[in-house]
Amino acid sequence: NGEFTQGDLEKALARVYDPERMASMVLNRYPQVPVITLFAETIAESVLAHFLRLHHVAVGGLIPVIEGAGRRLAGERGLDAKGHIKDVFRHLASYVKEDVIKRRIGATDEIVNMLDSFLLFIEDYFYCKSQAYPLIDGTNRHGIEHGAYTDAEYGRPLNFYKTIAAVDFLTFISSLKTSKMSGFIPNHTPESKGLA
Repeated sequence: NGEFTQGDLEKALARVYDPERMASMVLNRYPQVPVITLFAETIAESVLAHFLRLHHVAVGGLIPVIEGAGRRLAGERGLDAKGHIKDVFRHLASYVKEDVIKRRIGATDEIVNMLDSFLLFIEDYFYCKSQAYPLIDGTNRHGIEHGAYTDAEYGRPLNFYKTIAAVDFLTFISSLKTSKMSGFIPNHTPESKGLA
């Protein structure tokens, strides 16, 4: 209701996605997680573009990562990875929810709620028709990828934060199939501190 604006969200997420966190993820998480590792260089370049204030490029670089990683994660789980992208994400979220509940992974209810939130973001915002996007920030795959949005309609840091959050959630989903399950940022290393 206007009490917490998209601008407020951008300021909060700027603290979450600070240089130290992103450097640690770029060096010590994305390259080490199955499927996500296939896109580690693209992610690293997008993160660099963000910190160089090349926000349109940063977001544009991450959008194909979400679809590509989502389809690969679905395919690895025996799901239809070639169908409509919203269906791919619905089936992937449903599969992961069942797996988390069956294996009683971590704080199960919290993970299930996160999966529901991720799916809501994907369906109602990221992959909705660009004309139907309800927020002013323009974090919408169709509007960005098909050129329906001009420079003025997206390209804020908020677009990067929302898009990298989707990448991070797919990273978390991928890590559920490994022995190195963690939703936390890897420890900072001398290399990551140098990169930051």
